[in-house]
Amino acid sequence: MPEETKEWEWDYLNGVHLYEAGNVVWYEKETSVRFASGAACSQTYEDFLAKGPCYGGKVPPEILQAVTEAVRKRVAQGRVG
Repeated sequence: MPEETKEWEWDYLNGVHLYEAGNVVWYEKETSVRFASGAACSQTYEDFLAKGPCYGGKVPPEILQAVTEAVRKRVAQGRVG
């Protein structure tokens, strides 16, 4: 069985990960134009599924779809915290 993806990055500056139990963490690296020292936004799976990403930038559709599917799978398995 393939290993579950827990982190996605795009544009070499932005990313999202599922390493924190029950949370989706959106982040910008230190080299990001918008934040000189990087930034992050954490949200619960429930909030993400209800409202979408708390990330203020544009998330590539294929990454948003992959994250949504991964979160739905974790919720269905009871892995929410």
